[in-house]
Amino acid sequence: MIVTTAFDETAELVQRAKHLADDLSIPFVPRRKKTVKSLLDSLDSQLFVVNNQRGLSYYEKGQEEVFFHPNMAMHRIKQLERGQTDSLVTACGLKEGMSFLDCTLGLASDTLVANYQVGPQGKVVSLEKSFPLFVLVREGLTYFAAYEKPEWKALIDRVSLVRADNLDYLRTCENDAFDVVYFDFMFHHSVESSQGIKVIKPVVAYDVMTEDHVKEAIRVAKKRVVVKSGYKNPIIEKLGFTISRQNQKRHFFYGVIEIEDMNKKADSL
Repeated sequence: MIVTTAFDETAELVQRAKHLADDLSIPFVPRRKKTVKSLLDSLDSQLFVVNNQRGLSYYEKGQEEVFFHPNMAMHRIKQLERGQTDSLVTACGLKEGMSFLDCTLGLASDTLVANYQVGPQGKVVSLEKSFPLFVLVREGLTYFAAYEKPEWKALIDRVSLVRADNLDYLRTCENDAFDVVYFDFMFHHSVESSQGIKVIKPVVAYDVMTEDHVKEAIRVAKKRVVVKSGYKNPIIEKLGFTISRQNQKRHFFYGVIEIEDMNKKADSL
């Protein structure tokens, strides 16, 4: 894995690329007018490209360019600003000041919406296992706040990203560490068909939700464990999630485990 610049190198791009390479502890290679294909063929099969179009792009040999964009987050936050509802906010019962663990960062759309909803007094921690995707989103958010949406800087500055396997991270958490624990795994039948999701598919960690995920999430969550899924996924109800009419959408649904309800059932036994 190496870092280089866009085809038209500038002193600023070189400086940014060298800084990123140092931060990631991977080599910086001057572009010298070489094509991406040439660099992938001759030097390394994985390549970060620092540029002024998207901030940062990632290439793997034989794959298309991968880059960050906040996907539907802007539209969803504008809806919340207008007093409208958001399906994630409703399913998770998110309110100002709450804490939220996003176990599957992806393109950070849910993370940004959750950060907006819980506000400066709340806490959102977002996990990403894939190293390329983690770097793309981290650098992309910084670039987006600086050049594309400076009015979002305060919101983006509150984003707390952690590169970790979500099950490993959950096992390190104390009991009742977060109000809500949330999952949006890239199941075999993908929930979203947006171009943004299609773009990142080559670098997504295709982990499968297990009983261990649910067990640890129930221990860590104070209020709810929530999972987003497509309708062709048969395992959600088997893992103990309730799918209410309120949380059923056209192309996906949210499964919810209410911690209080679980505790009441345990006390009655």
